[in-house]
Amino acid sequence: MQKITFFGDMMCEPPILKGAKRRGGKYDFNPIFDHVRDLLKESDLVVSNLETPMAGKDAGYTDNYFVFNAPEEYADAIKAAGVDLTITVNNHVLDRGFEGLVHTLKVLDEKGMAHTGTWAKGEDREEAYYFDMDGTKVAVIAYSYGTNWNKKQPLLEGELEGTANLLRHQSHSTFLKGHSPAKHWLLRRLKFIPLETAGRICKFFGVPAGYPRKDDKLIKELTDPYIAKMQADIRAAKEKADIVILAPHMGGQFHNDPGRFSKYVMQRALEAEPDAIMSSHAHCPQQVEMVGDVPCAWSLGNFSMDPSSSLMFPVSMSTFGLAVHMYVEDKKIVKTTFSVFKALRKYGKQVEVWPIDKLYETLKSKKAKEQLKRDMQRLFTIVCKASLEENIIRREYDIPEL
Repeated sequence: MQKITFFGDMMCEPPILKGAKRRGGKYDFNPIFDHVRDLLKESDLVVSNLETPMAGKDAGYTDNYFVFNAPEEYADAIKAAGVDLTITVNNHVLDRGFEGLVHTLKVLDEKGMAHTGTWAKGEDREEAYYFDMDGTKVAVIAYSYGTNWNKKQPLLEGELEGTANLLRHQSHSTFLKGHSPAKHWLLRRLKFIPLETAGRICKFFGVPAGYPRKDDKLIKELTDPYIAKMQADIRAAKEKADIVILAPHMGGQFHNDPGRFSKYVMQRALEAEPDAIMSSHAHCPQQVEMVGDVPCAWSLGNFSMDPSSSLMFPVSMSTFGLAVHMYVEDKKIVKTTFSVFKALRKYGKQVEVWPIDKLYETLKSKKAKEQLKRDMQRLFTIVCKASLEENIIRREYDIPEL
C-alpha cells in the first residue's frame, strides 16, 4: 500500500528567521523539521504549501509578520525533511514582486525541488505536477484565491498572464467589509512595540488582539471564468493520471469555518471529480470530511507558523496543523487518516514542530499532558465534527462517518 501526505503552511516569520541565523551569515532551518522526519518518511509522496518567496538576500529577508522572504537554506531544510513537492501559489507569492516569484522557482530548481502553481514568464504552463509513485501516476493541481500585492503586480494580464493559477481576478476581494482582521483598540495603541509583546499585553488584559476573518464575499460572474479553468485542469489531469488532487489556497484567516467563497470553490471543484481536495491558507485547522469517496480538507492549518500568532487569535488553535494521509491501493485512494502537529517555541529559540504523540511522551507534568488532551478533544471536534473520548493522543486519526 502506498501513502500520500499533505501538510500545511510552511512560513518564515521574523522569529523563525532569527532562530535559523548562524555565524557567517548562514541559516539552518533543519531544527524546525527534526521531530516530524520519521513520520514524513513513511510516505511515498509528501506535499506542502511554501508560504514564502525565496527572492535572494538583496531583496531583503523577512522583517515583519506579514511580508516574507526566506533564505535559500529554507529549501535545503524542506528537501532534507522529505518534502517531495512544494506548492508555490498563494497570497504571499508576490511579497518580493514578480522577480521574487521567479527567483523562488530558480532556487527550487537548483535544489532539485519539484513545485507547482507558478511559472516564470514565457515558461510552458502545465495543468498539474505529475508524480510517478511506483507505477501509480498522481497529479497535483494548485490554485490560490489571489495575491496580497494585486495592484502592484497583476498576474492575469499582458505578458505575465499564465504565470500563476488564481481562482479570481486579483482586484477582487473575497472578504466582506468589516471582515478584515481588525485589531482591538488596545493593540492599535501598542502599534509601535513588537507584535508578540503587544499580543502578550492583550492576553494579560484578557482582550483579543485581533478577530478572525471569513471569505464570505462571492460574486460568481467574476469568479466563474477562473473556476472554469480550474475545472478544465482537473479534467485534463484525469486523462493522464490515476489520482488527481486539487490543492486550493483559500479560506478566512484564523477562522475555523469556511466562508461562502471557499464553499463555492469546493462545490465547483467536486463537479470536475478530483480524487481529493487539500486546502490551505486559513492558518488554523478546519473540517476534514469525506464527500462520497473524496477526502476534502477545508484547511490543513499551519506547519511552521510562529506560535506568537496564538496570542493574536487564541480561539483558532493556530499552533496546531494537520497532515492528511491518503493510502493508495490498486491506483485508488482506499483510506484517509490524519496526524496532528503542534508548533512550539521557547523564548529566543527556533520553532519546533512536533507530532502530538511524540510531544505527549516528552511532557513531564500531568497538568501539561491533560492540557494537551483537552486541546486534542477540541481540535477533533473542529476537524471531524465528532467527540473523541478514548485514545485521545494518537499517531493517526480516522475520519468518522457522519
